[in-house]
Amino acid sequence: MSPAEGEPIHGVTVRSVIIGLAFTAAIAFVTPYSDLLVRGSWMACSHLPMAPLLVLMFMLTGVNTLLCRIAPRASLTHAEIMTVYIIMLVGALLPSFGLAAYLIPTIAGVNYFASPENKWDSIFFHYIKPWLVPFDPAGGPKQPAVKQFYEGIHPYEPIPWGIWARPLLAWSLFAFALFFVWMCLATILRKQWVDREKLAFPLVQLPIEMARTGSVPTAANAFFRNKLMWAGFAIPLLIHSLNSLHIYFPSVPALTINLPLNQFFPARPWSAMGPFMIFTHFAVIGFSFLLSADLSFSLWFFFLFFKAQEVLASTLGMEPQYMPNYHTQAFAAYQMLGGFLVFFGYMLYLSRRQMREVVRKAFFGDVSVEDANEPLSYRTALLGLIFGTLFLSAWCTMAGMSFPTALISMLIFYMIAITLTRFVSEGGLLFIQAPFRPTDLMASAVGIGAVGPANLTALAFVERIFIFDLRGFLMPSLMDGFRLSDAARIKRRVLTLTMALSIVLAAVVSCATVIWIAYRRGGGVNLLGWFLIGSPSTQFNVLAQHIVSPSPRDLSGAAFTSIGALVTLFISYMRVRFTWWPFHPIGYAMGPSWPMIQLWFSIMVGWLMKTLILRYGGMRGFARARPFFLGLVLGEFTVAGLWLTIDALSGVKDHRIFLT
Repeated sequence: MSPAEGEPIHGVTVRSVIIGLAFTAAIAFVTPYSDLLVRGSWMACSHLPMAPLLVLMFMLTGVNTLLCRIAPRASLTHAEIMTVYIIMLVGALLPSFGLAAYLIPTIAGVNYFASPENKWDSIFFHYIKPWLVPFDPAGGPKQPAVKQFYEGIHPYEPIPWGIWARPLLAWSLFAFALFFVWMCLATILRKQWVDREKLAFPLVQLPIEMARTGSVPTAANAFFRNKLMWAGFAIPLLIHSLNSLHIYFPSVPALTINLPLNQFFPARPWSAMGPFMIFTHFAVIGFSFLLSADLSFSLWFFFLFFKAQEVLASTLGMEPQYMPNYHTQAFAAYQMLGGFLVFFGYMLYLSRRQMREVVRKAFFGDVSVEDANEPLSYRTALLGLIFGTLFLSAWCTMAGMSFPTALISMLIFYMIAITLTRFVSEGGLLFIQAPFRPTDLMASAVGIGAVGPANLTALAFVERIFIFDLRGFLMPSLMDGFRLSDAARIKRRVLTLTMALSIVLAAVVSCATVIWIAYRRGGGVNLLGWFLIGSPSTQFNVLAQHIVSPSPRDLSGAAFTSIGALVTLFISYMRVRFTWWPFHPIGYAMGPSWPMIQLWFSIMVGWLMKTLILRYGGMRGFARARPFFLGLVLGEFTVAGLWLTIDALSGVKDHRIFLT
């Protein structure tokens, strides 16, 4: 019986939990060290993080293969291997974009970068609650603990852990409540997306194939014996290694695989285009091969479509106006918002049966609705969602927001998060972002002045830490973990507890590691500039500008949102009505966001290769070529991890192979 068949089994053994948590703790320590000190390829910049995948490969090709030969009874079963991977998966993003790398510098940097020139202390410090930050908001800029954080301390000088205790406790309450809400939402949506709609979940296909064998997965399974897989694996390995050797030895030739295109369009109206670049990501080519043709085509087509809009806008005399702290022009971002709203509404419509069943089971105990093998009971999930939302809103109220503003902000965040999670689960996007946040939407609707400085100040912290850069937020990993539990026949109710332990462990270890590294090395001197300097500086410069010079209500935002909604409705209708229709609404909704700026070209290459293979080789050719494209993914992740290790040992910094 294959792992995907039959009734679920327990699958969560004590040793698999111990191994999974041990690797999670190691990842939580190594990731900040790698991101902040080595400054190489991101270990956790996508929803298929590097470390869990490489550990899975090591366990399959090394540990389990060896155990099968010398101590077969001690080898890990398929369910145990996947349990270890899932535990790592949900914890791997928190040490970087998912929590620690934004939380710690944001609450410290606001004090360090305040100055007589920007006047932050007089503009908004009095709106900051003392329990949110590791300094006294009434005490002025560059207070001792914050200055030491950025400039370092002497080797034998103690780290002032005490001043961090209160703000870390406060933010931990918010973070864990938010993570619990994501788990509740994932529970409510799992059956609809996995069992009824049968979404592709492209990001789980590689780990499933790597471990697909009998009860004990090893390097002897069909995936690792496939020559086409190793051919695909070799391409990124050789190309990236050649380019990496060029960094160490300039006489070694390098291959150009990335190219900025804006340099070829210096004159108006073409110069009005936002960032326009070619990045060759072999992993993205591999995953794009797994997508439906209309989806992969739409992702790159609509990116170019929005570039054409930027040129047209410049031709008509419009000056480029970008969203705050983002690379997307405002008119395009609001069209994306319209797409998000329609797509979210359509998801709710498709899920109406599931929503009714959840309510009947949660409030009326309907025995015809089965939830025994869901991650949480439907009653726990629904009540957890309701009371979790109220807690988060109350927390934000205590932090300085009005309760209505806090509640509206959380609901907007949920809409963005669920929609982006769907893009990962259906569209296989390695990382995702939205160019708008609750502040932007409220500012467009009522004007930034009507939001108020106290609301804006509290929102500035929450948005920067949890909403600004969603490439590391937790919900897609939870959904992928629950999908993997099907392949490994793991009982989800038990698995959920281990996932929660991983989340807590990763958060605690990584936050402590970021603080320790910053004090010992000097956060503003030797560490990565974006997390420690760029991120807090840009966020609070925008906040100060909003308070000092509030913009009025922007009706154009509503107009472009309406246009985006109408276009998405039309694309969706045509897609349902006509089988020949080549466009998918996800492509339009992703627009010219930062993920698409990076990924569009590689997606186009993957789409083109799939189209040619299907045309000349049919489904048989597609099935034969699939291991090759999975090999591209595994090869790029492996070579990135290999050179990241070499860079750490040799002292080379800022050598990034995969994603930016």
